[in-house]
Amino acid sequence: MDTGLIGFIVFFAAMVMIIYLKRDKLERHGIVFMMKTTKLRNKIQKNAIKYKKFWNFYFNLGVIVSILTMVFGIGFLISNTLTIASGTSEAGFALVLPGISSEFSYQSGLFLVPIWYWVIAIIILIFPHELSHAVALAMNKLKIKSLGAFIFLFIPGAFVEPDNKQLSKASKWKQLQVFCAGSFSNLVTAVIFILLLNILLVVAYTPQGIYYSYPADKINKTDILEMGNFTDGLAEIKTPSTIYLITSLWWNQQENLTEIYVFEDWPAIRSGLSGTIKGIEGYDISTSEDVSAILSNYKPYDTISIETSEDIYNITLANNNGKAFLGITTGYDPIANILAPMNYRAYVIKDPIFEQVGEFLIILISFVIMVCIGVAIVNLLPMKPLDGGLVTEVLTNAKFTNILSWIIFIMILYNFVGPYLFFI
Repeated sequence: MDTGLIGFIVFFAAMVMIIYLKRDKLERHGIVFMMKTTKLRNKIQKNAIKYKKFWNFYFNLGVIVSILTMVFGIGFLISNTLTIASGTSEAGFALVLPGISSEFSYQSGLFLVPIWYWVIAIIILIFPHELSHAVALAMNKLKIKSLGAFIFLFIPGAFVEPDNKQLSKASKWKQLQVFCAGSFSNLVTAVIFILLLNILLVVAYTPQGIYYSYPADKINKTDILEMGNFTDGLAEIKTPSTIYLITSLWWNQQENLTEIYVFEDWPAIRSGLSGTIKGIEGYDISTSEDVSAILSNYKPYDTISIETSEDIYNITLANNNGKAFLGITTGYDPIANILAPMNYRAYVIKDPIFEQVGEFLIILISFVIMVCIGVAIVNLLPMKPLDGGLVTEVLTNAKFTNILSWIIFIMILYNFVGPYLFFI
């Protein structure tokens, strides 16, 4: 039996057992089971007052970062909505839910995750989020009516219940501190795990080769004058201006699109270069800068030897504006390299004994980073009842926020169903 299925059954049974054992303390609201407590209130209030200067700075910074994140989220949502509507992208939003398999699975609108990755990530997501709301309330001497946990179907969650009447009468800045606290702490959590990921890679792994892709352009299908047959999975596409290449896989994936991505005609793809690049002419490669430095010593039409994780290739370099050109791109971005260095280079663990543990930790940490950043961005969208909607209402008014909430809701909904309308 699949370990993911076993884990899912154990987790589901645990949720049922918790509901049964705590049935006298649970409040039931339809399919939602809630348990409230006031036990942690005093500890939170003491901590918030004792370290008020720190928390005030923290939450002030949180307001600024959260508003900037909201702006980014709105821009991303609009951009993604337009690309789906134009038929040039099928990447929409996706619910992240636990699956019954030990493998990650993605399709438009749904991202299924092995249960234990999901459970650990949810705990890491929820705890600082709700605790930050509570500390922000306590620091501003606003009442915390209760804290607690809930189970919706089999999905666990947590909450902090403020005195909404008192909160609504507080100053706008205090309200912003409270509403922005959770998502800001999710972003801080993501930063912490980014640091952990990079430390893990430095301590336990050795870089071995880089990932790359072939340079690509986007063309309209109406511009295609002639398309050749596929030979070894590769075909030529002639347009009025130049010749491109496309793989059979890419062609099939973009069959229903009006605009398609094609590869530029360079030596790397012509030679079938594949696998991570480990060495060029006997020199080890661990960064994209290594490739550029080595190629700078060669002239167009020189032939070089490239060692990859799959084979050794002898490739004749092309002439690109008078410089030797292989025809690969790493898409290197300094910020993205910090967020996910595994996307740019291959790593080999130093001690094979810890290979499975290392793989689990890298996947888990990467997933936590993705969830914390993703949830923070979505939660800060200006749509009630999300925190971003509450922030917007503080900054504007209820009428404007309600109208904007419907607009954002429609765009989010379209990001879920739009890909099915165009591509399925």
